[in-house]
Amino acid sequence: MINSKVVQLLLSFIKIIIYSNLFVAICVAAYTHLTYTLYNLPQQNSWIVLLMVLCFTFITYNGQRLFRLKQKVSTYRSLGERLKWVVKHQKILSIFSGLAGLIGFIGLFFINSACWVLLIPMGILSLFYVVPIPFVNKSFREINYAKIFLIALVWSLIIVGLPFIESLGLDIEIKTFFLAFGQCFLFILAITLPFDVRDLPFDKNSDLKTIPLVIGIDKTIILTQVLLSISMIIFQILPISKNNLFALMIGHCLAIIITLFTSEKRKELFYAGWVESTVLILWISVFLSDYLF
Repeated sequence: MINSKVVQLLLSFIKIIIYSNLFVAICVAAYTHLTYTLYNLPQQNSWIVLLMVLCFTFITYNGQRLFRLKQKVSTYRSLGERLKWVVKHQKILSIFSGLAGLIGFIGLFFINSACWVLLIPMGILSLFYVVPIPFVNKSFREINYAKIFLIALVWSLIIVGLPFIESLGLDIEIKTFFLAFGQCFLFILAITLPFDVRDLPFDKNSDLKTIPLVIGIDKTIILTQVLLSISMIIFQILPISKNNLFALMIGHCLAIIITLFTSEKRKELFYAGWVESTVLILWISVFLSDYLF
């Protein structure tokens, strides 16, 4: 039998990786690397871009989490498990987020300056995801239906946009870029829908309209499967090797299976762990495909 202390240590480690938002940062960086791999983009500066994506995702998610935490009027006892963890570790999270921001900022001076044209508006959109927009007095997160589309847009522009902009000057078909962007947008939108299911109690209390709130959980799960299926179809059109295409189909099938278990009663680790891991599953599938074949 596995020692209970070992299990507790493993669970604590998993919570640190997930609750600190390091896991989601790794997922975004992995998907960005997938863009380089699938479309044979030059990778001279890819490690700098990936490090920046990792750092900026880490500081963005933690910054939003800490800002929202300060806005809450709830007592500590009424907070969820993840927010309780954040409260306990907010000082060290702030320190590491600041360090990540510094590393990401330094990286800006070692990549194609055209990337700034993308990163600056993405930073502004991320800021106003939680901070009220001037003259509107609402953040994007508080606008009906807006949050999951904004997340899908920002993720897709970073994951697909940065590698392609870094490759400006090469003979890359604009059709490939838009198809790759569309595929990524639909995949991210699909795996973000379950998070709206998770947030149903909060959104109901806030009188915020979301897709699951309007069409119900069962139809939201069906919509998720449809979006993942369309994502698979788009990959069939893109100029991708047969081995990688087969790996991506396996990754999508696993994503479909995982999201089928979406429920309002699932714990945070299901969403922040299993659902977000679908991005990593795509990367691992392609990595194993390239390694084995």
